[in-house]
Amino acid sequence: MAVVPGDVKRRRYRSERRREQAEQTRERVLDAAGEVFQQRGYEGASIAAIASEARVSEETIYARFQNKRTLLGELVRRKVRGDDPAPVPEQKGPRALAAATDQHEQLRLFAADIVLRLERAAPLVAIVAGASRSHPELAQLLARLHAERLKNLRVLVDALAANGPLRLPNDEAVDTVWALTSPELHQLLSRVRGWTRRRYCDWLADSLAQLLLQDSSRR
Repeated sequence: MAVVPGDVKRRRYRSERRREQAEQTRERVLDAAGEVFQQRGYEGASIAAIASEARVSEETIYARFQNKRTLLGELVRRKVRGDDPAPVPEQKGPRALAAATDQHEQLRLFAADIVLRLERAAPLVAIVAGASRSHPELAQLLARLHAERLKNLRVLVDALAANGPLRLPNDEAVDTVWALTSPELHQLLSRVRGWTRRRYCDWLADSLAQLLLQDSSRR
């Protein structure tokens, strides 16, 4: 039987439409999960509550995410990456700082980029950390999040080192950036101490310059 071109186009359209609908449902579930996790914590955030908030069936969530731990992990990853689904080192901000030739400018670009990721993700990382004490699967998730963050931050250190010598060996420099950009420290400064985004960015860029750069005098 001959294939009718119109039938092929209709099947392709239906297939693309199903993919779009599936992605919209996924985003709606993640939005709902973010609200429920932050309102109720890990223990109180049931799949049933998330399904109700997202206006989908529980089966839909289980089919896509399998369990609550995987859903929380996907949500954190989404918050870290933002609107761009690409891995963090491949996104516009990290690529811009890698391309910059001035170390101080690189640190300013880095601070402006990472503060947005921390604002989105830090509250959820706190939920993971709190629940990890009684849930081994979340302890594993927390360890993976820390390891991924360490790997991503090496992009900054490598980019800085390409433009001049650093005060510290590269591995120690990565640990330093990792510590100063921890979600926990960001929450202390922004939520407990009430720092603005601008104040955090200025502090972070200046602190990293003092700790990492041979020429740390220029602001």
